[in-house]
Amino acid sequence: MADLSLDTVTSFARDAFYVSVGAGVIAFQKLQVQRVELSKSLTTQFGDAKELLDEAKDNAEKSLGTVSELVEDRVKLVEERLAAVEARLEAVLSQVEDKLPEQARDLVKQARELVGLAA
Repeated sequence: MADLSLDTVTSFARDAFYVSVGAGVIAFQKLQVQRVELSKSLTTQFGDAKELLDEAKDNAEKSLGTVSELVEDRVKLVEERLAAVEARLEAVLSQVEDKLPEQARDLVKQARELVGLAA
């Protein structure tokens, strides 16, 4: 009977060992599957985030280009208007200068030349 009971205990221990190893293998496989799923999920999320960042960068570049064009247009407009004002001012000063007496006309001419040099 001792042999039978030792066989039973040995068989039970072997079965328990096999069940434990099987459970360990199944748990390891589940962890591997979860790792692969997590990796896929993170890769997808990273790809989505990269697409969003690229889109935001493109939008920012377009907006910056638009703002730059608007600023350039406004600067050109201001320059044109300043040139028109300068031309009109020169015309008015010439008319005033023509109406001045000779000595005053010479002084105004010199003053205008100095202003022209300073600019």
